[in-house]
Amino acid sequence: MSKIYTAEGWVNWEYLYSQTRLFCDVVGSRGTGKTYGLLKYAVENDLTFILLRRLQSQIQTIAGGSESNPFSKLNRDNDWTIQPIRKSGQTCFYSTETDEKGKIKATGRCLGYAMALSTVSTIRGGDWSNVDIIIFDEHIAMIGERPIKDEFNCFLHFVETVNRNRELLGQAPVKVFLLGNANQLCNPYYSGWGFMKTALKMIRGGQMLYRSKNGDRIMVLLLNSPISKRKKETALYQTENNDFIRNAIDNAFFTDATNIKSEKINGMSHIVSVGDIGIYRMKNGMYYVSETVQKNNYYNGQGIELTMVRKRYCLFPDLYLYGGIQFENYDTELLFRAYFNQE
Repeated sequence: MSKIYTAEGWVNWEYLYSQTRLFCDVVGSRGTGKTYGLLKYAVENDLTFILLRRLQSQIQTIAGGSESNPFSKLNRDNDWTIQPIRKSGQTCFYSTETDEKGKIKATGRCLGYAMALSTVSTIRGGDWSNVDIIIFDEHIAMIGERPIKDEFNCFLHFVETVNRNRELLGQAPVKVFLLGNANQLCNPYYSGWGFMKTALKMIRGGQMLYRSKNGDRIMVLLLNSPISKRKKETALYQTENNDFIRNAIDNAFFTDATNIKSEKINGMSHIVSVGDIGIYRMKNGMYYVSETVQKNNYYNGQGIELTMVRKRYCLFPDLYLYGGIQFENYDTELLFRAYFNQE
């Protein structure tokens, strides 16, 4: 079994933590031990953490306690008493005890903090030098979930705020773990790191770990999860539709190919390039999507430029649905669907 999984089939956080220098992005199906396992690893190794979510409403839900507490199952399984408690305007996680009147009180040090990316501009003056790791849970938004303006850069600014000048002082940088489900291939993080095309190649080749050239970033796709295979045998996943199973279990981003036929682009008119694809008009009036990207009329495939290209070329989704677009290969079709919100 891959080192990415434990002998029991869960995500092996001891291994991934040892491999991570700065960023570790882990995408996999639900229930494979991503959040549960990393929070457990942090507590057991005395690592002060920030549990980051995209939206403030999600943090408010966590702060509500009871079953919305991300430590609920960990508490039951490990006889812990960790609860989110509001102190000085901040949601912090503490071990707790209950007094004779039934009031819950914090004990010991703050184990970690809960924060929202949508509101992190308010913390830039704080001191987070005690934080060892950032756990960004569910960083890939569900389709239809509220976007955050310039999300990727907002995230990088947040990491910089927490990290400050550690490396200049001879200290190790904060480790950042991004945990997500395979909701959208075209997400701010895959686009920002230029990882979409590589992710498709990894899925096709069964590769689970990619390491950037400078070693600062590893990207993990939890393929062939032993836990996922077992979950397919449960009643829920045998009764639900295939799309649900694919996103919840298989982590495949995949959809069926439509019109694949490789052509030479000589003689075609370049219309626009976005991210890793170029779109051309063929002599027969159809459009052709190629891996050949042109520098003129180019959009980078993220943030405001992605919004602009979707608005300015808003007819492409309809042309696609009515069979008016041909693709060089399967990857270009998947990238087109991602850029033009057809996943």
